[in-house]
Amino acid sequence: MLGITFSPADDLKTWRDEVGLTAELLRDADRAVAMAYGAAQSADQERPSRISVLVGTDGLVVNAYEVSDAEGHPAAALAEIP
Repeated sequence: MLGITFSPADDLKTWRDEVGLTAELLRDADRAVAMAYGAAQSADQERPSRISVLVGTDGLVVNAYEVSDAEGHPAAALAEIP
């Protein structure tokens, strides 16, 4: 599992430590990943849309989700893994 955001690396580390997150967090400074996956419409967008993408072991996208329930979403997405 990876998390990708626009936040500066120091902010990511601080937040990850505060909430006890074990997932890797990556910084998408130029918004290229967000634009490729539909979480941003332009490089000027201040914040990404909250989405998640389920990628299969073959590297292909299995499903993409607009996340409205951040707490319940992981279980729902994991339930779709064959």
